[in-house]
Amino acid sequence: MAIPGPWDTSGTASNLADAIRAQAASQAKQAAQKSGLVDTSTNPLDQLMQQIQSINVAPTPYDQLLQIASGQASTQFDPLIQELQGQISATTNRAHKNEGQAKAMYNDLAKDIAAQMPEITNQLSQASQETEQRYNQTQQALQGEYNKQAEAQAALLKKLGIQAAAPEASQQAMEDQAYFQQQSKSDEANALDLLNEMKNADVSYNRQSADNTRLAGVNTAQDIAAQLEDYLQQANSKLSGLKTSKQSAIQSALAQLQQQDQQRIEKQENQQYQHLMDMANLQLRIQQMQQDAANKNTLFKGTNGPSGAANYLSEIYPTDNTTSSAILSAINDVMSDPNVIAGKYDSGQKDMYGQEKYNDVTNEYLIDLLRKRLSGEGQGPLTATQYSTADINNAINALLAYRGQLR
Repeated sequence: MAIPGPWDTSGTASNLADAIRAQAASQAKQAAQKSGLVDTSTNPLDQLMQQIQSINVAPTPYDQLLQIASGQASTQFDPLIQELQGQISATTNRAHKNEGQAKAMYNDLAKDIAAQMPEITNQLSQASQETEQRYNQTQQALQGEYNKQAEAQAALLKKLGIQAAAPEASQQAMEDQAYFQQQSKSDEANALDLLNEMKNADVSYNRQSADNTRLAGVNTAQDIAAQLEDYLQQANSKLSGLKTSKQSAIQSALAQLQQQDQQRIEKQENQQYQHLMDMANLQLRIQQMQQDAANKNTLFKGTNGPSGAANYLSEIYPTDNTTSSAILSAINDVMSDPNVIAGKYDSGQKDMYGQEKYNDVTNEYLIDLLRKRLSGEGQGPLTATQYSTADINNAINALLAYRGQLR
């Protein structure tokens, strides 16, 4: 509750408490005298305290406040979070696609390089065959040349009649032939070895180039993956920061909403408390007037104010406490009007200097206010009550009695 539990014994609350206690004592005395005007079965102070203690304005449910706070934070942060999440997803997909494309591109290039190896092998194999054929032809030509020389030498020795010298004469030629044939074979073997080494070197180079190209594709994909990892670390850090900020905003908004809700509760409890105090004051005035009226044996007897009005009404309505109390309440409201207390009211006109023009409060003005109060145009507590013309006239007379002007 917005007010302390113990009774406040200072200011207006103290005056009201003293008045209620005094009224309770007066009621007890009247009950002893069996006036029948007041029911003393309950203590007005106890009743008021029970009503004050029963004031309870329900707070707004926590889940509802949390939903409102979450909605406010979502409006601020969700677009940023969703945009960053979209960027992360798009960048991740693009990086994975680039990894695959890099591997595929370098693998295709490696396949193209490896596909050249059969051609290189065929070319060098053909060159080896051609070299071998050339050396074979050279061997055959050399053999033919030495055969021709041997035949010519044999013919010459025969012509000279010295065939016996033929073996010795041809021995040197045969040795020369054998030497050159052996040299030709050695040159052929060296040439074939060189061609074979060239073939092996080219094939090895081609194979190594294909492997290096394939490895370059793997390295490029790894570089892309590493770059993606660096990006994701930074992006996820930002995303985590946004989510943390959103939660902080929710807690801040929730605390503010709870504070506003507490202020609302205190305001409404204060309003209910003030209403109860006003009603207690009104009831106290009515009971006091009834008490004063009950103590009078004759009408008026030189009294005015609330007692004069109460005396008059108790005479007119001896058994109808409801109507008399309602009329008396309306009269009290009229006499409590700020304009009536001030003694002047705004005429709605202005003087020659442009200032608001005020008129003095007269009986006509008071009667007009009372009629409006009783007819429902005013703000009286019983505006729904239907009053007859006689009731209104009686109310006007009670008002004059209040002012000490009833004759």
